[in-house]
Amino acid sequence: MIGRTLALGGALALVACGSGPPAAGGSEGLAGTVYVSPATPVCRSGTSCSRPAKRFRLVFSRNGRSVIATTDSRGRYRVKLERGRYSVRPANRSKTGPKQGLQPSSVAVPRGRFAERDFTYDTGIR
Repeated sequence: MIGRTLALGGALALVACGSGPPAAGGSEGLAGTVYVSPATPVCRSGTSCSRPAKRFRLVFSRNGRSVIATTDSRGRYRVKLERGRYSVRPANRSKTGPKQGLQPSSVAVPRGRFAERDFTYDTGIR
């Protein structure tokens, strides 16, 4: 019974990350956290000016194909991708200022494993 509960919990955790349809391949991909920074117009000394990006959608593109991953309530994502280099952008967010955008804007997926890769979305608040 405990094993079944743990397996169900693990499956629900993967679904909660909201990754889009996985690309063909084995156990390769990326996982990490997306942060929004600055998260407030005024940052206070001794307090973090960034926060996890809840329900943030990342678009990974390569060779004319795209896969979308959505972060959970803690800003975490996990997405299956084939080995290779991908451009990354936020979905449904238009860049309106010179300092706004997602960093890094490209990533490499290694062969045969999931790599940890965090992203920061600069809101442009200054």
